[in-house]
Order: sequence, then structure tokens, then C-alpha cells
Amino acid sequence: MSGYTSKLAGTERGIKEPKATFSKCFGAPFMPRLASVYAEMLGEKISTHNTSVYLINTGWSGGPYGVGKRIKIEYSRAMVTAAINGSLDIVKFSHNDLFNLDVPTECPDVPSEVLEPRNTWVDKDSYDLSAKKLAQMFVDNFKKFEDVSEEIRLAGPKL
Repeated sequence: MSGYTSKLAGTERGIKEPKATFSKCFGAPFMPRLASVYAEMLGEKISTHNTSVYLINTGWSGGPYGVGKRIKIEYSRAMVTAAINGSLDIVKFSHNDLFNLDVPTECPDVPSEVLEPRNTWVDKDSYDLSAKKLAQMFVDNFKKFEDVSEEIRLAGPKL
């Protein structure tokens, strides 16, 4: 429901520093109904078709803007391929308590440290601070979705 991206200098007009932005279902202008309607529809489709859903970071890794860099395109492609061909169905996952997500511990053709964002940062304290700040942004953004079920509400970050 909380479509997130970061606008970066050089890719967006008037942007000098990275700016976090949220868009309902990652397409607000094209989503006339309440976000909860789309969330429920997606949940029904996932349940009906017994579908796995994966969130793939194709963006920034290894540190804050100016320190880190974009994830290599070959890693993004490998993650998408593994999600589609079922390779991720047979690997172990670890739980990220802050974001309340299960993260694969391995993926074909992707270094394992890339899968756990904290491991890509040299400054772990900086990562922890940035991760908590981002999680808080998700929590704050989600407050506008008052009409969601308790199940959906409990699926987000845990501060």
C-alpha cells in the first residue's frame, strides 16, 4: 500500500539531496479506489492462487547516498529470475524484525551479503539508524490508511 522510492539528484528535476517519497500502491494517480480495496484484492489473488510474493531491492545498497551505490543490474536480474523460476521456494529465510519481512539467505548468482542490507554497509551503526528512520517513515505514511484490516495493519514494520 505504501509504494516507496527515493528521488535522487540527477534523476529528478530540482532534487539536490535524496528525498523519500510514498505513492499509494506505487501508482496513486491511476488508483481511484481506497488503497485497502487494492490490498484486499491482492490478498485474495495471492490466497486463491497460492502465490509467493517477493520484494526486490533494485535500488541503493552499501551505505547512504554518496557512500553506497545502486545494486548491480545482474543481481537484480538474478533475483527476479529466482523468484520466477521457483529457486527461492527451496532456500532458507531469516526474519528481519524491524521491517517484519522474511529475507532469503541465498539466491543463485547473488552474493549472500547483498540479500541482507546491513551486511553491505561498512558502518553498521549508520545502517541501523537509517533503517529505523526508514521504518518510521513507513509507519507514519501508513497512518493515512485508516480503513485497513488488522491483518494488513500488523504486516508492516515493528518499531
